[in-house]
Amino acid sequence: MVRGLSPQSATRTALNNGRTEPTGEQILLADLFDMTQYLDWHVQAAHAEKRSDLPKKPKPYPRWWDTADRSRRHSPERVARLDDARRRQADRRRAVAEGRIA
Repeated sequence: MVRGLSPQSATRTALNNGRTEPTGEQILLADLFDMTQYLDWHVQAAHAEKRSDLPKKPKPYPRWWDTADRSRRHSPERVARLDDARRRQADRRRAVAEGRIA
């Protein structure tokens, strides 16, 4: 049973494909950092005079232990769609260069 092992133990690291697990402190600090950024953003947005003065929304603190976003980013379906779009773009540029379309 691996529950009693520390998050940095070799067994838990091996079970996570070589990545160490985050400690509770790391998770709480990332959440605290995000909440502080959002609070600051809300205060700035509330005191903005014009809509053009609104600050950009803050990006969340990078969580190296959260791999869900990366797996969607490189999914085979997405890669196939991007390759298809790049092929169509190259065909369009070739057609414009040859004068077939304007």
